[in-house]
Amino acid sequence: MDINYRIYKLRELMKNRGIDAYIVPTSDPHQSEYIADYYKTREYISGFTGSAGTVVITKNKSGLWTDSRYFLQAKKELANTEIKLYKMGVSGVENYDEFLKKEVGEFGKIGFDGTCFSLQDYRNLSEKLGSRMLISDIDFIGKIWEKRPKLPKNKVWIYDEKYVGESTLSKIEKIREKMNSNNCDYTFIGSPEDICYILNIRGDDIEYNPVVLSYMLIGNDKIYLCIDQDKLTKEVEDYLKKFNITVSSYDYIFKLIKSIPGKSRIYLDPERTNVKIYNSINSNVRITFGTNFSTNMKSIKNDIEIKNEKIAYIKDAVALVKFFNWVETGVSTGVLTEYIASDKLHDIRKKDKDFIEESFETISAYADNAAIVHYSPSKGNSKTLKNEGLFLVDSGAHYMQGTTDITRTISLGKLTEEEKIDYTLVLKSHIALATAIFKEGTNGQRLDMISKYPLWKAKKDFFHGTGHGVGFTLTVHEGPQRISFNDETIFKKNMTTSNEPGLYIEGKHGIRIENEVYVDICEENEFGKFFKFENLTYVPIDTRPVVKEMLDGWEIKRINEYNKKCFDIISEYLDENDLEYLKKICEEI
Repeated sequence: MDINYRIYKLRELMKNRGIDAYIVPTSDPHQSEYIADYYKTREYISGFTGSAGTVVITKNKSGLWTDSRYFLQAKKELANTEIKLYKMGVSGVENYDEFLKKEVGEFGKIGFDGTCFSLQDYRNLSEKLGSRMLISDIDFIGKIWEKRPKLPKNKVWIYDEKYVGESTLSKIEKIREKMNSNNCDYTFIGSPEDICYILNIRGDDIEYNPVVLSYMLIGNDKIYLCIDQDKLTKEVEDYLKKFNITVSSYDYIFKLIKSIPGKSRIYLDPERTNVKIYNSINSNVRITFGTNFSTNMKSIKNDIEIKNEKIAYIKDAVALVKFFNWVETGVSTGVLTEYIASDKLHDIRKKDKDFIEESFETISAYADNAAIVHYSPSKGNSKTLKNEGLFLVDSGAHYMQGTTDITRTISLGKLTEEEKIDYTLVLKSHIALATAIFKEGTNGQRLDMISKYPLWKAKKDFFHGTGHGVGFTLTVHEGPQRISFNDETIFKKNMTTSNEPGLYIEGKHGIRIENEVYVDICEENEFGKFFKFENLTYVPIDTRPVVKEMLDGWEIKRINEYNKKCFDIISEYLDENDLEYLKKICEEI
C-alpha cells in the first residue's frame, strides 16, 4: 500500500468507530527515543523516516509535526503524499494540539494507542483540548499494517561490574533510599535503559541501543521484572535471583500494577510511563510524579565509567583516523559514495574485539546533503564524493568500555570562501564551549549561550541542541542534562555532554564539530566552586578549511594543542600510511 492508501484505510476505521482525529506519535510502550521496527507506526503511516515527529489524521486532513533537524528530510519524504509538513518551533506554525482544537469540534473524539503514548503527553493534551474526548485504547495502525515486523527475541547478557563500576545491589539500595525520602512504597520504571542500568544487564531489542524491552516495579522489600522470559538464559535467571527479583511475563505488568494495595504510594516518571500503565493503577493508590531516580543517578558517571570511556574513545579515534585516511585516498577514484563510506566505517569499527554495534545510524553527508541535519545515505540514493567541498561524518559506537558520539567535517579539496568562513565560525563556537569555565549551579541554557556567541556575532545560528548527555553502553542521548536554549538542568561533576555546534546552509553545505566531554572541577576558592570540561574525544580537527585571520591567538593555541594531544594519544596505535596521515592532519596552523 502507498501512503495515501494507508491513510484511506485508517480513515475507514476512524469512521466505523466515530473517531474525528487519530494521533500517531513516534513512540513505543517505553517512550524510547529509538524504537524497534515493530513500533515504527508513524513511519508506516507517513513514510517519514526521521527519529522524531507526530502524525495527526482527521477526516479530510493530515499533517506531520517535526523539529528543525528534519525539515529538509521531511519535505523530501512527504513529497508524494497528502500529508502537510508543520515545522515545529517556526513562528506562525500551529502545534498539533492547536490543529486538533481547530479541526475537531467540542465533544469530538480523538483516538490514539495509549500503550505508546506517555502520561505526560496525555495530561498536556487533555488540558489543552478541553471537552474533546480522548480515547486511548485504539491501535488502528496494527489493524492495517500487513507483514508487520516481529518483536525481537535476542538474549539478555550480564554487563560485568569491571566496566560499570557499581554493583546492582548498590544501585537498588540507593533507589530505595530515595523512595523512603519521598515516602513511597513502590517506584515504577518503564524505561529500558534505566532498567538495564540498575540491573547491569544489556540486550539487543532496539537497533543502536543495547537494551531489553521490560518493565520494573521496585518495592521496599520486593522487586518485579516483567520481560519476555524467552530472552533470559539460565545464567541471567540465576543472576537475577541473587537480588530477590521476581521475573514475570512482559504483559503481566498491567496485572501487577493493578494489584498494588490501596493507600500505598507509588513513584513514577510521567514522561516514561504510558497511559495504559497509568490507567491500570487503582484509584485509591497515591501517586508521586517525578523523573526516575535512576535517570539522575546514571547521568553522573563514576570514576570507573570515565576511565573506561577514555578507552572507548581511543578505540574510536583510531578507527576514525583510519577511515578519513581511506576516504581522502579513495575520493580521487570517482567511485566513492556517502553510502560506501558509511559501510567502510562500520567495517573498520567492527574489527575491534570490544565493538558491540553503532550507537546510531551514521550520518555520512557530502556537500549540500550535510545541510540535512540527520541525513543518512541509502544504497540507491547517495552522492559521489569529489575532490572539493566539505564531508560531514557524525557517527558513534557502543564498545564494552562505553559509548561514543563524534562528528568531524573535513575538506576534500577546493573550498569556497563561504565554506571556509562558516567552518571557522563553527570551530570558534566549539572552542568557546570547550574552554568554558563555569561556576557551580550553571545550567545548560547558560552554556548554550557561551557556545553560540561567536556565531551570533556573525548573525548566524543553528537550530538543534548544542550538547546532550551520552549513556554508558545504553542510549547515545541521555538526560536529564542538555545544552540548549531552554534547558535548566544544573551541570555537575562527572556529567558527560557532547559539544556540537553547527551551521547549515540549504543547498550548499553543512558543518558540525562534535566532541564528548565530562565536567571536572577547575578550582574552588573564596568565590565558590568552578568547573571546566575535560575532553574524552581525541580525533584531530581538520584545520585546512580554517580562515586563520578569524581566530584569536588563544584559539589558535587551543586548536594546535588539541591536535598535538590527539597525535600523542593515538599515534602508537597507527602505522605506515595511517600514521603519516595523522601527522599531516595534526600539523600546526
